[in-house]
Amino acid sequence: MAWHDGLSEKQRRFVEAFSANGGNATRAAKAAGYAHPHVKGSQTLEKVSVREAIEALRLATTNPAIATREQRQVFWSRVIRGEETYFDHKLGREVPYPIEARLRASELLGKAQGDFVQRRELAGRGDGGLRIVQVPRKEAAQRIEELREAIVGQ
Repeated sequence: MAWHDGLSEKQRRFVEAFSANGGNATRAAKAAGYAHPHVKGSQTLEKVSVREAIEALRLATTNPAIATREQRQVFWSRVIRGEETYFDHKLGREVPYPIEARLRASELLGKAQGDFVQRRELAGRGDGGLRIVQVPRKEAAQRIEELREAIVGQ
């Protein structure tokens, strides 16, 4: 059975556009040709057959040989904890990854979860500069809350 069986032509186009645009229902409804894309996008997503088709298309177009984000994070976590092993030919047995690999896995996991931030500065024209700083989510949320309290308290 094909992923689009049982769908109308507009629903099929909606599912294709929804999958291609990263999950924006309004843009998908507009691409599918609906007159009122904002309303129709939401309504179309409520249909079980459409949601099933979206999932079926995702599964049909996903290469099972490529690790998902969650699979990578589980692997890195297992390496960090010493649960993943490899065959050491000199010792002739399975051994946990060395500390260097475990530290690297820790770094990769932290980057994937947004724990580390790279700071970048861009120079602007004139005597001042434009400075763009990326901050961790928790720190950004705290700064936003402090600003909100300062504004409300005025």
